[in-house]
Amino acid sequence: MVLAYSHGVVRPKVPLISRRRALEVALEIVDDGGLEALSIRRLAAAMGVNGASLYHHFKSKEDILVGVADLVLEEVRDTGEPDASWREWLPDNARTLRRVLLAHPALLPVIVASRSHGFGAHLLDTSAARLMREGVPSAVVMPLLDALAAFAVSSALHETRTGGPGASAGEYPALAKAEADRGLSADQIYDLVITSILQAIDTAVEQQRARWMSSIPVPVDEPR
Repeated sequence: MVLAYSHGVVRPKVPLISRRRALEVALEIVDDGGLEALSIRRLAAAMGVNGASLYHHFKSKEDILVGVADLVLEEVRDTGEPDASWREWLPDNARTLRRVLLAHPALLPVIVASRSHGFGAHLLDTSAARLMREGVPSAVVMPLLDALAAFAVSSALHETRTGGPGASAGEYPALAKAEADRGLSADQIYDLVITSILQAIDTAVEQQRARWMSSIPVPVDEPR
C-alpha cells in the first residue's frame, strides 16, 4: 500500500530503508562529489529504492544534509573519560572536531551553520553541563566553547583551501623559503593555539571571578 505525500509524491506505507543508512550513503555521496552531488534522486538510486521512500525520513535535500552533519558530529559527542578533568577532555574534543571537519570538508558550510539549524545544540549542552559541573563559571562556558569551535573551523578551512598564490621561488622567494623551512606542522600549531585559549580563559576567570560572583543574585530568606 502507498500513501500520498506532499507535492503529489507517493510513498510506501512501510519504510523500505532506515534513516541512518540513508544518511551514511548520503555522506559517501557528499564526500565523493561535494554538496552539489547530493540529490533525492541520486541518493535513492544509490540505495536501490524509489525516491518516494526517502520521504519517510526527510522533507528535502536540506533536511538530509542536516542529518548528515549531525551524523558526523556524533564522533565529537563523547566528552572523554568520566574522571578526566575538563582541561583534558575539552582539548581532545576540539582535536576530534578538527579531525571530523578535515575528513568531511564538503560539509564545512553545513556544520558552520549548525546553530541556526539547532542540531549542534545537544553537543554544546553536553559540554556546557560537564564544564559547569567541574566548576567552570557559567559566564565563561560559551566564550570557551565558541573560541575552540571557531578555531577548529578556521583551521579546517585553512587546511582545505584551494588556490592562492603559488610559492614559486622565482615569483615569491620569501614565501617559498618560509614554506620550505616550516618548523611546525598544522597539528602542532593547532595544539599550541588551543592550549593558549585554555590558558587565556584561566587568566580571565581569575581576573573577573569577583565581578562574576558579585553579579549572581543572593537568595533572600523567605519570611517565616
